[in-house]
Amino acid sequence: MSGPGWSDIASWYDGVVRSGRTPHGLAVRTTLDLAGDVTGRSVLDVACGQGIASRALARAGAARVVGVDLTEALLDAARAEERADPLGITYLHGDAQRLDGVPDASVDVVTCQLALMDIPDLDATLHAVARVLAPGGVFAAVISHPCFLAPFASTAVDDDGTPRRVVRRYLTEGFWRSPNPDGVRRVGHWSRTLATYLNAFLAAGLTLERFAEPRAVGAYAQDQPVYREVPVLLGIRATRSPPS
Repeated sequence: MSGPGWSDIASWYDGVVRSGRTPHGLAVRTTLDLAGDVTGRSVLDVACGQGIASRALARAGAARVVGVDLTEALLDAARAEERADPLGITYLHGDAQRLDGVPDASVDVVTCQLALMDIPDLDATLHAVARVLAPGGVFAAVISHPCFLAPFASTAVDDDGTPRRVVRRYLTEGFWRSPNPDGVRRVGHWSRTLATYLNAFLAAGLTLERFAEPRAVGAYAQDQPVYREVPVLLGIRATRSPPS
């Protein structure tokens, strides 16, 4: 697994996200849609990075937003944004696989945007999410679509000019690192099938409620027209069932 980590690319990544030419804006909108009305609710944003979703959730009316991330350099960027534009967000250094310090059943909504595929232990993360969610609480997760962003998948163009995704090694799960020296996946990515994700949610005691496969729009769609017809993201809404 040798190669750059998130701390090494944090400044570059923050600039890329702010450019607006990534799927992050689409991911934020999908996260808010799946989370539902957060007005007056407590929200935990897991693997929050530089806080793009945390800020959107606070602006949507959440009573309390806490962002947790393992990369201090990204938390520094999030805290700098909070100082410049205070929204009452608290950012904590922590591991999504444990969520130490977050009490059981203490959060109304948990979000995790474009991060589950970056975390080694999916099962531990989802069990931690289920632990901190209050009964009936909502978990909204958005990931890179596992069916179309499998390792070494690529975009090709048909004879009529229509772009398409060419998928390789979809069923080969595990850690992989993109050879693209200018891409975000140079830090690595845990490739998992759709079935692995959905079964992990169920094993953690989360009830699957709704899915989203949003169409790319705006600058990102102009740069990557294939994602106007092939989903780049998969959104999942689940809830923690109340005790019977």
